[in-house]
Amino acid sequence: MKNKMTNKKFEVINKLDIANEKVGVVIVYSILITILLFSWWMFNFSEAIFKSRQPDRIIVGITALIGIILYSYYLIFCSKKSYITKVELIWMLIVAFFVRLALGRAVSGHPIDVNCFKAWMNIVSNDMLNIYEKNIFIDYLPGYLIVLALFKNIASIVSYSISEELLIKLPNIIADIAIIIMVLGLKRKFGSQLTRVESIVILFNPALIMLSSLWGQSDNFVLMLFIALFVSLVYNSHILAGCITAYLLFTKPQFILYLPLIILYWIYNLWIRNNTKDVIKQIISFGILSSALYFLFMPYKDILWLPAFFAKVAGEYPYYTVNAFNIYYAAGLNWVKIGGMYNFINLIVLAIAYILVLVQFGLGLNKTNDKIVQLKYLMQGGLIVGLLSYNFMTGMHERYAIFAWLFCLMLYLMSNDIILLSGAVVISLLSFMNISKVLDLSLSNIYFVQREFSNFLVAIANIMILIVILYVITHNLLKCKKKKV
Repeated sequence: MKNKMTNKKFEVINKLDIANEKVGVVIVYSILITILLFSWWMFNFSEAIFKSRQPDRIIVGITALIGIILYSYYLIFCSKKSYITKVELIWMLIVAFFVRLALGRAVSGHPIDVNCFKAWMNIVSNDMLNIYEKNIFIDYLPGYLIVLALFKNIASIVSYSISEELLIKLPNIIADIAIIIMVLGLKRKFGSQLTRVESIVILFNPALIMLSSLWGQSDNFVLMLFIALFVSLVYNSHILAGCITAYLLFTKPQFILYLPLIILYWIYNLWIRNNTKDVIKQIISFGILSSALYFLFMPYKDILWLPAFFAKVAGEYPYYTVNAFNIYYAAGLNWVKIGGMYNFINLIVLAIAYILVLVQFGLGLNKTNDKIVQLKYLMQGGLIVGLLSYNFMTGMHERYAIFAWLFCLMLYLMSNDIILLSGAVVISLLSFMNISKVLDLSLSNIYFVQREFSNFLVAIANIMILIVILYVITHNLLKCKKKKV
């Protein structure tokens, strides 16, 4: 009798806890929706309130405040075992999408980048295949220009009135939502559910919001392609994997830093694992799409246009750092010309990065047939290359650490190591501090970030997180090696 009473009491308490949790969720989302509606009202009437359609520092400040509050709230108060429900996820996707739209509509974005994208979008929407024959400045590959043209033409067909600034941001805003959906699929594939913390790390990540909605850059779209490549490999969609790899190569010049990882993956499976059939599918599909894009956009009779394009992009910023808070910024070398050593230093750093990648492959893979284990070490390689290149390669921009964030997050999803999730959070917050500072100044047409103590601390923190991540990876590798022995 006593046990029955105890069980009933427990059931009552449990129901009360569930009810309180539901009330808490309703309160949280009510606050989010209130912020959203207020933001829309403020942005719609911003011209009357602020006498300008670009209330730069006010909007950046509001975004920073909202982003950090939401980010901190979930990370501090929500248990990592608190799984998100379908209803919560749908609400979060809706809120995250419209918050991005509101911010994207309010701020025109980084003046130089946005104006370039607008000009290229208008050209490729009318004359796509001849873009590289025109006598204009262009340092983007056709992959992203195709996307801009597609959105421009869709807007024209449906006759929907939308500002060009918001139009060039839409691919990246949609990409953010696609990222969380793909991460949800990966979590289910790996046998677990998406937690509230994991969803908030992506959906309300201030760095992602800053890049897609406020800056107007293409990095979020590229992150989506990276995850799509990873998903296609996990789900054995080998033809799709080859096509995505080719599209990445023709979308962002910085992908050339990570292409050797894919080549190593192919070599490993062809030469060591004899996994010929699947890899051949990837290589053939990669070759077909690459060839199609290469010859479709090739300037008249310029058969070597792509190597020349990469060489041009590599030489565009011969400075130690371009507002990236890394080791060179810490040394006071921001926008300082490096001279003839530019490419030499970068080749050395990239060589060191891939030596470390090969070492971790040698220590960890041990000729395994386990596809997930192979992909885990592929992600580790991407994290090593991302952090080393950002901190030590010259000519780095403030935005490029976000790729290291992605690889760290993917590695966490595969290993469920909370240290890696913490690392991803730290990398994204440091990126946010860097990006928001640069964007804030650019809205006033200032493109050189002075050396300040707070920025110096961010630069040191970036170096420290590199050391910590390398230690964690090495420690885990050696621990796995001992277990096998």
